[in-house]
Amino acid sequence: MMVFILFTIWALGLLVLFTDPKRTSIRWACATAFVGGGGFLSGVIDETLIPLWKDTLALYPGSEQFLLFLSYSASFVCQTGLPYTFFMFAVHSSEWLSRRVKQSIQYAALLLPLLMLVITPIYPVLSFNYWIMVAWVIPFFLVSCTLLIVQYRREKDPLVKKNSFFTNVLIIIPLFFVFIFIYVMRIQNDYEAWRYNMLVVAIQFILIVAISLKYGFLGVRLRVEKKRLDSTLRALTSGAQIINHTIKNEAGKISLYADRIESFAEETNQPSLKEDALVLSQSSQHMLDMMNRIQGQLREVELREADCFPSQIISQVISTLTPYSEKNQVNVEKELDETLQLHCDPVQLREIITNLCMNAMEAMKNGGTLRLQLFRSNKHLVIAAADTGTGISKENLPHVLDPFFSTKRTGQNFGLGLSYCYNVMQKHQGQLEIYSEPGKGTTVFLFFPKKRVVQT
Repeated sequence: MMVFILFTIWALGLLVLFTDPKRTSIRWACATAFVGGGGFLSGVIDETLIPLWKDTLALYPGSEQFLLFLSYSASFVCQTGLPYTFFMFAVHSSEWLSRRVKQSIQYAALLLPLLMLVITPIYPVLSFNYWIMVAWVIPFFLVSCTLLIVQYRREKDPLVKKNSFFTNVLIIIPLFFVFIFIYVMRIQNDYEAWRYNMLVVAIQFILIVAISLKYGFLGVRLRVEKKRLDSTLRALTSGAQIINHTIKNEAGKISLYADRIESFAEETNQPSLKEDALVLSQSSQHMLDMMNRIQGQLREVELREADCFPSQIISQVISTLTPYSEKNQVNVEKELDETLQLHCDPVQLREIITNLCMNAMEAMKNGGTLRLQLFRSNKHLVIAAADTGTGISKENLPHVLDPFFSTKRTGQNFGLGLSYCYNVMQKHQGQLEIYSEPGKGTTVFLFFPKKRVVQT
């Protein structure tokens, strides 16, 4: 069991590292997992390897002493390193701290583990002064938790904020019990309480799996959802092309015969028959126009990219829609970082924002507020459109990106606006996220990867 727990901890550490190995906070999170596994490595050596290899070790003088030294060293690294690596993870996760402050804290905090190295005998008997340990370990833990919670509350990017919430739950709560069992219980002379940490790690692993399946932790669910929508859009694009070709042929026949009927009606002086022929012509043209609109929104998006200021595009859209917003008594507010530049397709971006604004205004028939934001987070350039309209029900929310799905009961709406927006965002390697609550409004977020932000 202990061997399984050890490899589980280290596997989780590697999994976290591979999500974003360039980020300092991610590397410290990985270090926390590996250092924390040191305690279980010590247990594996003491309770598995030495008893299992007892006869073999007897043949090699000094080998058992070496394993004991390795065990004590692993235990020492775990107990002194775990509070420090967790503290460093919290410090480097705090985006509001400057790089210089982070480095100063990193070197200053290292003095306490080094002090423990000086005053703690490791071999032949590992002997900690746990009163001294508790005196600095508990403050480290409390400050770390405070930093992570403050970072969560300050985060504006909803994707990052959701990830921060689950990170806090999956790290802070288990480490609370780990610290109790390792440090606090030992000042009460209970040196076996650390074994409960196996249960803590097992529960933590189960929670990570459960959150991965339900909420898309580490992006698993997002990839599945993206694949489903992409496949649907490709199928619809091909289907629309086939249907469009067929309808064009049939509508052409209808139009031809309508013209012949109209000519015959004129020759024989039959006004009512001429009106019927005109209705046929108009209907055939309407079918063609409708199919062209559908195919236009489902067609493969081709980007024509350039550097642009998204704030200018947003302002232009707001200005264009002013008559519509005034008619619907919608108050438009904006909070735009005008310094941000983005490498994208400006025409497609304008079309996306227009779609989002029109959807928002149509959801506020009795007036309301539309708030547009543009800001940069640690991972994304974010554009947000939030309205105070009717909102979207829980039943409809999972389907709003599906082509031809619409909550608007009008003959002019095909339910393709958000599908088109999603398609364009995928072409930009970005994401589109929708948050809504019935009666309180809807917020749509556009996430462009930071590699598309133009450095000035």
